[in-house]
This record gives sequence, C-alpha cells and structure tokens, in this order.
Amino acid sequence: MTQQYIYISSKFNSSDAPEGHENWYVMINAPYIKNQNWKLEIEKSRRNIIGKINTILGIDIESKIVSEKVLTPEMIEKTTSSFRGSLYGISSNGKSAAFVRQKIRSKEYSELYFCGGSAHPGGGIPLVILSGKLAAEAIINS
Repeated sequence: MTQQYIYISSKFNSSDAPEGHENWYVMINAPYIKNQNWKLEIEKSRRNIIGKINTILGIDIESKIVSEKVLTPEMIEKTTSSFRGSLYGISSNGKSAAFVRQKIRSKEYSELYFCGGSAHPGGGIPLVILSGKLAAEAIINS
C-alpha cells in the first residue's frame, strides 16, 4: 500500500494558487532507481492516488486538475545528484536500515562530517535538523 501525504498551502496562503483554485502537493514514497519503467510506475501510481482521493472525498478530483507536475527519482537524481534518485540515501526498507545510515563523521577523512536526510538519524525535517545538530556537536567536540 502506497503511503501518501497531501498538503494544500493555499488554504492558509491564498496567493499560492490562482484565484478560485487550490494547489495540492501530493507526495508518495517511491523506491530508488533500480531498472523501473518510470512512465508505467507514474501512470499506475497516479491512477491509484486519484482513485483513492475520489473514494475518500467523494469527488472527481481529476476533472478539477488544471496543471500538474510530477517529480520522479530520475529527475531527483539529475537535479540533486542524489544516489539513484533517493532523497534519504540508503533504502529505509527493512528492520536494520536505521542502523546502516551514513555516520556523522567520516571514517576516511578526519575533518569531514555529514548531516541531512541520508545521514544519521534519517529523513524528515525533525531528524534532518537533529542530524545537523549532532554534526555541529561532533565538530565542536573534536
């Protein structure tokens, strides 16, 4: 089952969308690049997400879409140089994934430190901020 997150910032800031419209940001978890047919994956995911929104809200959301932009792992890799288009580094699937993230301090270079979604403790704004704090503390204490 695909997890999704929907945010409509124009509910709070009307200038985020043209008058009479809303801007829906829909994010789903996607795997890193591993020989997928992204065109097919996008079509399948889009159909499933629109169907789920229609069912939950009881509306025909597709007929209300004026403009749409899709960001794929391929595009993420191209624009950010993230390995295989993964926002959070190593795949977070599996029981031990949290324990194999990039450590704060480089094993190879004594003055190189890491922080962010792919470094310990992981992705998401609170954890990324904590990652930065831990890296800063490691630098101060070195």
